[in-house]
Amino acid sequence: MFSLSALLAAHLQAAEKPKKEEGEDLPTMVITASRTAQDQKKVPQSTNVVEQKRIERYQATSPSEMLQEQPGVWVNQVAAQGSPVIRGQMGNKLVYLWDGIRINNGGIFSGPNPFFNQFPIDAVGRMEVVRGAGSVQYGSDAIGGVINVFSKRGEFSESLNVGGDVYSRYGSNNTEFTSAVNTHASNETWAFAAGWSVQDAGNYHTPSGAMAPTSFHTSGGYANLAFQPVKGHVFRLSWVGNERTNVNSYVQSKLNASSGLPRIYSPLERRGIVKLDYTASDLGFLSDELKVYGYYQYYDQVRERRQDTTSAPLKLNNTITDTNQDVWGVGIQNAAHFGPSKSTRLVFGMDYRHENLNSSQMLNSTVLATGVTTVSQPAGITPDGTYEVFDTFVTLDFKPVEKLLMNVGARYENTHLHSNPEPLDVIPGAGYTVSDLAANKYWNAVTWNVGAVYQATKSFDLVANVATGFRSPTYSDLLSAGTPVFSSKTASLPSTMINPEKSITYEIGARVHTGKLNGSLTGYLTKLSDLITSTTSGTVVIGGTTYNATRNSNSAQGYITGVEFSLSYDIDRHFTIFNNTTWTYGQNQSQNVPLRFIPPLYGNFGVRFESDEKRCWVELSELWAGPLIRHNPSDEIDAGFSTDPAYGSPSATNPPINQNFQIPGFFVTNIRTGWKVWEEGPRSFSLTLNLNNVFNTKYRQAYSQQQIQAAGFNVVVGGRFTF
Repeated sequence: MFSLSALLAAHLQAAEKPKKEEGEDLPTMVITASRTAQDQKKVPQSTNVVEQKRIERYQATSPSEMLQEQPGVWVNQVAAQGSPVIRGQMGNKLVYLWDGIRINNGGIFSGPNPFFNQFPIDAVGRMEVVRGAGSVQYGSDAIGGVINVFSKRGEFSESLNVGGDVYSRYGSNNTEFTSAVNTHASNETWAFAAGWSVQDAGNYHTPSGAMAPTSFHTSGGYANLAFQPVKGHVFRLSWVGNERTNVNSYVQSKLNASSGLPRIYSPLERRGIVKLDYTASDLGFLSDELKVYGYYQYYDQVRERRQDTTSAPLKLNNTITDTNQDVWGVGIQNAAHFGPSKSTRLVFGMDYRHENLNSSQMLNSTVLATGVTTVSQPAGITPDGTYEVFDTFVTLDFKPVEKLLMNVGARYENTHLHSNPEPLDVIPGAGYTVSDLAANKYWNAVTWNVGAVYQATKSFDLVANVATGFRSPTYSDLLSAGTPVFSSKTASLPSTMINPEKSITYEIGARVHTGKLNGSLTGYLTKLSDLITSTTSGTVVIGGTTYNATRNSNSAQGYITGVEFSLSYDIDRHFTIFNNTTWTYGQNQSQNVPLRFIPPLYGNFGVRFESDEKRCWVELSELWAGPLIRHNPSDEIDAGFSTDPAYGSPSATNPPINQNFQIPGFFVTNIRTGWKVWEEGPRSFSLTLNLNNVFNTKYRQAYSQQQIQAAGFNVVVGGRFTF
């Protein structure tokens, strides 16, 4: 959605400098915070930038794992699963982007979801994270933050430039094999890049043994073609696609005593994005960069819910849900600088997207003794429908005085949800009718932000930001009904009268950036209102079983506050020490209980060595977390708090990991190293060796439903040949 030309130009200019002067800080450019390239030090929001070098060195199993050890980001990563938590928010309260294209849609649900992990592992060239409200820039869901994944891409060159690389790695813990190939070709008029990666991962192992099933297979790629007929005018066509198959979940995997099959299984998850954009640069004083874009996104998932019966004849009932989501969108954005020193910048634009959401169910009922299968179409599913969003936004950067940079912005967004229920969508006897699933809802939201960066000295800044956020309801909020996947104690009823959730975030901080020392300290307070929560609504009988019934309503308010600290210091030209620490506290004020998904105190610290010519590096890192000592009552039916999540929610036979539902803290040691073994012109060969969880520590990450323990000792060896 956004041009990277300014970003790349800034890095190229920095590369041409012979050395960094004492006290001088070469600029790190970010795009996500303001939708155009800007020096990170001039952005009032708190941001993380994960460069390709960091991604290469970490050798993560999934995109979410690439964010582990980042300040202010909690990652509960296990196998194919895992969801980032930013400022106590996750799932549908974060916005995920791929090259600026929104991944969140009208079907997203609360809590952990796999959306962020559905990208090709070797297509990721860079990540940016905005911590805190980003609704002015990206609309609904951006209450806790925004994560933007940028794909690898080719850039124009003065002469013909052809090359690529081949990459392969092996991880011992889960017998992971990952292979990838990338290629690029460019000249002054054309630029092409493409790649493909394949990943096979078996069951991962804890210090106590294998966690089965946690295996998966994924394959995917990317391609983009840029055409520059005239200098400053670029047409770019790009595609990214990923397919995950045989995705196994450990949670509820031992509940089917007769068949022995895990309850939850995903044979297929497929996502792809096709985007065409046109960028025009330097059009005069009214436009430094004009961008027009359009895109199409598809997402398909097949999910199986397998459950043994307990009465004769014993059967395996396998409910297969096939979900299809198609999204197309268009937009326009313009950026212009004004004033004698070009210190005033105006960015404005508008977007429109249309989503078609469809799902179907089939029930295969197999008699275990005979193998005879009966096929039927069960009742009860979220109805099909459409989800439309139109928005317009504007942001302005200006300097009222020389050392003070101000940022103000506003957005208007209109959302339209229209469902098309059918009689088969209703579960018989569940206390609702077809008319309860019929929704034709419009919501309007206006958000704003005011931020400031004050340059107290050349290397010390004070920052402040106030931003509002919101989250428009989705099909999951309004129309999901029936028994939930992870609990057998309650059933949900349609709730078509709910409205958007709202937030306002206040943050203030200080940043230091010298030739040797870089650090930040940020404190924030997020006030939440009109929170969508489940409230008791009597009982219903589904399939002969009586359940407590709940409906969603805007019935709560609360707050989240926290402190984020990060620091890195170059002891000399070889050694760097680093540290980050994050503290988060959240409270539901309406119910006087802790909010869900608030991580414990956590962080990491370590030391890094790099040789003079960057041919060799070694990093020792300690990842740590304190105990989770506060929990929401809903956690008491969360499998992640069970002694063994394979048996589902905590119960008398599967008690919580601790009687008070606390999860112990941990320290985990990781050692990473790499060598550039050979280099000759553009050709080179590099090796990377990671020793993860060196001491085979037993621990569990908070809010992970997929583990008794996290992964044990793991040796990951990777090699990349560049040509």
